[in-house]
Formats: sequence, C-alpha cells, structure tokens
Amino acid sequence: MKLTKLATAFCAVGVVVFTGCSTPDTTTGGTVVTTSDPSATAVAPDDYRYPVDVAGPYNVVWDAAVDIDLHSRAAELARGYIESCQLSIFGRAVAYPGAAAAAPASSPENAVSCLYAPKSTDYTAKPAFYGTMYATILELTRTGNQISARGCYTTNGRAEVETHEPDRDTLSALEFTFTARLPDGSIDPREDVNRVATSGIGTRAPQFDVFYPWKFDAVRRKGLTVQPPLIEVPCTQWAATKLDQVPAYSGQIPFTPDGFAAELTPKLFGEQGFPTLPQTPAWPAP
Repeated sequence: MKLTKLATAFCAVGVVVFTGCSTPDTTTGGTVVTTSDPSATAVAPDDYRYPVDVAGPYNVVWDAAVDIDLHSRAAELARGYIESCQLSIFGRAVAYPGAAAAAPASSPENAVSCLYAPKSTDYTAKPAFYGTMYATILELTRTGNQISARGCYTTNGRAEVETHEPDRDTLSALEFTFTARLPDGSIDPREDVNRVATSGIGTRAPQFDVFYPWKFDAVRRKGLTVQPPLIEVPCTQWAATKLDQVPAYSGQIPFTPDGFAAELTPKLFGEQGFPTLPQTPAWPAP
C-alpha cells in the first residue's frame, strides 16, 4: 500500500541526525517568555499541558541500554529533548517549557535541528497522531558540566487521527545526538529531586522546565553522505525489533533482500493496529 504523506520539518534519507537548535527567546523567573505573537503566548511551566488537540493523543515509550537509568537527570534531558522535538513542528507555543531558552544562538553555519520551534505555524497543515512512538537511548555520557547523548526513535507505531493512515509506510528509524552544557555558576534545580512519577498520577508531558539551566551546543551544517544499506545501521536494526510490538506490522520484514527499506502493509487499522500504550516513563507531577 503506497500512502501519500504530508511533508514535515523532518525528512529522512536513511537515518537523520538531529542536534542543536536556535531561537532568541529566554526563560525568566520560571515563566516561558516569548514574543507578542498570538501563537507564542507566555505560559508558566506548571500551566503547560501536552497539546493533544494539535499533536494528537499518541504517547512515547522509552527504553535504554542496560547501564542507562531513564530517570537520571541526563536521561530526563534526553527524553525532554526528543519529545519536544516532535511538537516543535506545531510551533513554539506548544513545545515543552524551556525549549526555546535552551537552544543555541542562531547562525547561518548552524544546523537547525528538531528542537527548533518557529514562533508561529499553520497547525492545520500538519497531521495529528494516535498510537505509540518508540525511542531509545543508546549512549549517555556526563562529564562534569557536559552531557552527550545518542539514541534512536521510530514512528511506525503511530497513525493519523483524521485519516487513520500510518505515519510511515516503510521502516521509520531516526537517530538523534546532542551535547548540552551547564553554564558556569549555574545550579540545576532538578539535580537532586525525585524524577520518578508516582504510579497512576504521572503526566504525558513535563509541567516544569525540563531543560533549565542546560544549553544545547550548536552544530555546524554537514553535507549529505553516502548511506549504507539500512540493515547495517544501528538505529534501523533497533527500529526493526519494534515492528512486532505494532499489531499492524507484526511479523513483517522491513528490509529488501539487498538490505534496503521494504514497503510495509498494515493488516490492522485504528487502535487495534496502532494501540496507544501508556507514556513510559510518565513525567512526575510538579
């Protein structure tokens, strides 16, 4: 089945690496400060809610390498980074609190990554999703005041709210990397707090500034490189293992005999084919 998809801010040839971002906004006194643009209204972090009417009711399920604690401060930063990335295409007003302030300075030489959120955007031009996005942290290093992360995510477990079409009709496997730094003299208010949500009362999105006071490094633009067969790429190998967790695709082989992407054919639609699993980990209530 060949599906016609809307273009989004994230295009993939093999695996895309998402890194830093840019926006001039700042965070002051715990409030997300934006411009007078009506789509970028300031909101206190504890008033923030996941924008289900815009992005759809999908959840994110995380896993990680065996030595990585998903509730560590470094992993919390990584989870907030990628989850907010998925919302940034809908505009700055719905990105996670603090995302704009954590971004590097804008520059023609810097890559604009998935964390970047425009001040305004046309919500109606982008589909909302239900189902489950899977993500993993493969590497996570903290050295002094620096955190570096590498991981993957796949959107094969999501489908469009309006049309029920799958997010992708081939294997979705995207890589992310970032480096974040704690400015000299800064104190991280989430360093020594409990970051585990109480069972049954966790939230879909953080109602606090998950990024403050960390700043993400800018990354210089790179040219396109030759991509190996997808079957040889670590993120596609990981994403292929998640297909069996999506009833619509369970049992299907996502690669052609020569190792490239094969077309996937959903055998179930709606919540039966693309179930919305609980947010894992959930975010702790403020």
